[in-house]
Amino acid sequence: MSNDTMLKATVRVNGWANTAVAKIRRRYTTSDRGQTAFEYLGIILVVVAIIGAIMASGIGGAISSRISGLVASITSG
Repeated sequence: MSNDTMLKATVRVNGWANTAVAKIRRRYTTSDRGQTAFEYLGIILVVVAIIGAIMASGIGGAISSRISGLVASITSG
């Protein structure tokens, strides 16, 4: 392989690599990263609604007594 052919191949590979890296950088610099306060607020509201539904339905007492019974059986044995 001649030096000219090797040089051309090297330039093409380096050019492709620089273009690929530039595209990846543009993709991640323009998009939002991480959670926003509104997304966290939405998650908190969903959790509060689930806890409220459990307490309003009365199933919370049954769950609590069942967990207490299981903990007692684990600690006694």
